[in-house]
Parts: sequence; C-alpha cells; structure tokens
Amino acid sequence: MFRFCFYLFCLFAMPLAGPARALDAPQGAPILIVDGLIAETNDRDRALFDRAMLEALDWQEIETYTEFSPGVQRLAGPSLASLLDQLGVRQGTLRAVALDDYMIRIPVSDVAEFGIILAIERDGMPMRIRNRGPIWIVYPAPTREDVNELHSSRMIWQLHRLTVEP
Repeated sequence: MFRFCFYLFCLFAMPLAGPARALDAPQGAPILIVDGLIAETNDRDRALFDRAMLEALDWQEIETYTEFSPGVQRLAGPSLASLLDQLGVRQGTLRAVALDDYMIRIPVSDVAEFGIILAIERDGMPMRIRNRGPIWIVYPAPTREDVNELHSSRMIWQLHRLTVEP
C-alpha cells in the first residue's frame, strides 16, 4: 500500500515541480555577477556570465548619443531584457555596481520600455576598463534630443554586478 501511495504522490507531484533548469557555468573568466531575486543560477545562489554567455543572448547593435561622449556612438551587446528573461526576472529594481563600487538603481520596468543594452563592444571592438568596459549599461538615444539627465544618471560603466531587489 505504501508503494502505491508513494507512486501516486510522485505521479501527481512531479509535474508540479517543473523541470529544474540551471544556467551553464561560464567557460571563461566571469565579467558579470547577477544575484538577488533570480530564478536561475550557476554558482550557488548567483549567476556568473562570461563574455561568450553574454554574446549568446539577444545581440543588439545601436547607434546612440550620450552626454559622456561626443558624436554618435556605435555600441553592441545583449539586451538587458534577454539577460533578465534568462534569469526569470520580471519585476523589481536592479542595483548595478561598477568595479570601483559606484552604485545606481534601475527599475526593471525601464528595461523593456527603453530597450536598454549591456554594451560590451564599441565600434566592433571589445570594451576595456579604460574605455567604460567591460560592460556599460546604455539607454539608447537615437538623436541628441533623446538624451536626458535621468537616463544618463543610470548609464553605469565598468559594470561588475547586478543585484535584483524587490
């Protein structure tokens, strides 16, 4: 009888649990750490991403203006939306931290509304620490008039960590 009850429990309970999905481990040196309220991990309670993992996400190439650089900038990298989708993030706030511990907060609602990218290339070349790399959060501004102070204040460069908060 016990076996039969156990069998029935497994039969009905297993589909409710859903398949366990884990993020692949980075093969190269991690350049981004994401932690906090995320559904997918690959290193205990956080997700580590190397450059190849970021390149495999929804790649975007944009021409944009910023208040930090003269003229149009040609930047490329994954959409922040594709990163958050992979991690199961739908709401909250992102606490973004740079290599020098500078920190800003970005509402998750901004991600889809403004098409934010994680720029890892400028003019087809990998971004280095000395030129705002390895990752620069960019709010696209197709014209000089689209550049605004709020979005500019959220465009953190030398990004190292994202923490998803409520």
